[in-house]
Amino acid sequence: MGNSLNLMLLSGDYAKLHAAAMVSLVAGSLDQRVNIFVSMEALPGFHQDPQIRSTMVKGPIAQAIVDTAQPDYLALFSQAKDLGDVRLYACSLVADIKKWNLTDLSELFDDMIGITGFLGMVEGGTSLTF
Repeated sequence: MGNSLNLMLLSGDYAKLHAAAMVSLVAGSLDQRVNIFVSMEALPGFHQDPQIRSTMVKGPIAQAIVDTAQPDYLALFSQAKDLGDVRLYACSLVADIKKWNLTDLSELFDDMIGITGFLGMVEGGTSLTF
């Protein structure tokens, strides 16, 4: 996995998730492996319940994306997975705290793992945090 792009999504900010989704889409379309670990305040943004997802913080640009009916970050991550080798992992710690399992979360997730498992899996790649 030394040539992979590894993203850690930690923020509950809509704009950061949207930016990570765009990076994933471009990298995946360029045949780069992308591994994404979703944890902390970002995980509620991937819940099946739209009311839970609506708690995402939206600044002016993020609100403009929503208001102009641009594809949201979930749609962009879905496109990225369709175009390339893009894998999403939900944080098991946050899921345990919230008492969520994979069926409560977006179908985008490939698995639920801990940070130790994720970091061990992606050793040697380029890592970015959003």
